Amino acid sequence: MDTSKDIFQSRLYKLNRTLLSLLGQWPFQKNKDRRVIFVTVSVIGLTQVIAQVLALVTLRGDLDATIECIPPLIIDGVCIVKLTNLVCNIEKIKILLIHMQRDWQSWTIQSEFEILHRFAESGRSITIGYASGMYAFGSLFPFLAIIPKIIGKNVTSDYPTRPVGFPYHVEYYIDLEKYYYPVLIHNYLTTAIRLNTIVASDTYVTILVQHCCALFSIVRYRLECIRKTIEQDKELASLEEDNKFYKNFVYCIQKHRDALRFARCLETVYTNAFFVEVGLIILAMSMSALQATNGTLTPHLAIRHSAYIIAQLLHLYMACWFGQQVIDHSDHVYTSTYRGEWYEASPKSRKLLNMIMLRSTSPCTLTVGKIMILSLPSFSAVVRASVSYFTVLRSVR
Repeated sequence: MDTSKDIFQSRLYKLNRTLLSLLGQWPFQKNKDRRVIFVTVSVIGLTQVIAQVLALVTLRGDLDATIECIPPLIIDGVCIVKLTNLVCNIEKIKILLIHMQRDWQSWTIQSEFEILHRFAESGRSITIGYASGMYAFGSLFPFLAIIPKIIGKNVTSDYPTRPVGFPYHVEYYIDLEKYYYPVLIHNYLTTAIRLNTIVASDTYVTILVQHCCALFSIVRYRLECIRKTIEQDKELASLEEDNKFYKNFVYCIQKHRDALRFARCLETVYTNAFFVEVGLIILAMSMSALQATNGTLTPHLAIRHSAYIIAQLLHLYMACWFGQQVIDHSDHVYTSTYRGEWYEASPKSRKLLNMIMLRSTSPCTLTVGKIMILSLPSFSAVVRASVSYFTVLRSVR
C-alpha cells in the first residue's frame, strides 16, 4: 500500500467514505455536493417523520395503534440525533480524519505500519459485518409487512393509516388507497435512509475507535519490544546505547500523548449523542417488547418485532463494545511499560516511563453524557433497564 496517497481512497476505508457521502457528511466532499445531498436526505426523512406524527395524533384514542406508532418514531429520533451530531461536529470529525491520515504517513518502523493495517482491516471487517446485520434485521421489519401484498393474499388492514404493505402508520390526509404506490415508495425510501444513517454513523465510530486502539498498540509494542524497535528504527540504530532507549521512550510518550488526544476528541464528539441515543434505545426496546408480547400477536408479526429488537440490541452492543475497546487498549499500556527490556536503560531513561505509567493508571473511556461509561457491563445494565421498563409498561397496560 502506498501510504503517501490519501488513505481514505483505499479499500480499507472506501465503504465508510461511501456511506457517509450518501448522507452528505463526508468532510472532504465538495461543500456544494454536501449541502445538496444533506438537504435532499433531510427533507425526505422529515416528511416521513411528520406523516408518522400525524398518524399518532389521528390514532390517539387507540392504545394498541399508538404503541405501534411509537417505536418507529423513536428510531427516527435516533437517526436525527446521529445526523445532527455529524453536522454539528463536522470540523472535529475532519480533524480526526486528518489525524488518521497523518499517522498513516508518519510511521517510522514496519511494525507500526503492520499494526495500523491490522486494526484498519479489523475496522473494515466490523463495518461489513455490522452493516450486513443491520441491513438484514432492519429490512426484515418493513419487508415482512409487504409479503401479504406480494403473494396476493386477501388481507385487509384494521387501520386507514397503515394499509396492507405499509410498514408504519402514516397520515398524509390523502386517500392512501388511491395514492398507494407513491406513498409506499416514499415509506420504503425513508426506511433505507433511516438504515443508512444508523449504519454510516456507527461504522464511522468503528474506524475511529479501531485507529485509536492502534495508536495505543503502537505505544505498547514500542515498550514491550524495545530491542526489536531499535533494530528496525534506523534513526535509533545510529545513536549511542543509552540514547537509543531514551529516544525510544520519548517517542513512546509522544505517541501516547497523540493517542490520548485522539481519544479525548472522540469522547467530545460522541458523549452527548450517546446520552440521547441510549435513552431512546431503552424506550424503543421496551415498546417493541411490549408489542412482541401482545396476546393477539401472530407469528408473522412476532418475527417482525423480534427482528426490530435484535437490530436495536446489535446497535446498543456495538456502542458498548466500542467503549470497552478504548478502555482495554488504553489500560494495557500500563502493564506494557514493565514487559520490555527497560532494565537495560539508564536511570535517566527509566524516569520517562513514570510519565506513561502515571497517565495509564486512568484508562480512556467513552461515556454516555459523562454519566455512564460505555462498556460491556454497561450493555447488560441497559438491557436490564429496558426489561424493567417493559415490565412496568406491561403491568400498566
